[in-house]
Amino acid sequence: MLFKIIVIGLLGFILLSLSAALFSMVKDKGQSDRTVKALTIRIALSIGLIIVLGVGAQLGLIQPHGVY
Repeated sequence: MLFKIIVIGLLGFILLSLSAALFSMVKDKGQSDRTVKALTIRIALSIGLIIVLGVGAQLGLIQPHGVY
């Protein structure tokens, strides 16, 4: 259950960072670097999510399955 909360939390933070980038892009009209920082954070969170999912699969916390 804790693993699911961590994954959902990371997904929430990724969406929050993406919306912050959109807001700063519209608000600043390219005059600041807030958009780049928000997108950099989103990329870091996405890489972290991939690592967490890989570790979870290796430890048996999630069971990947094939499509039939």
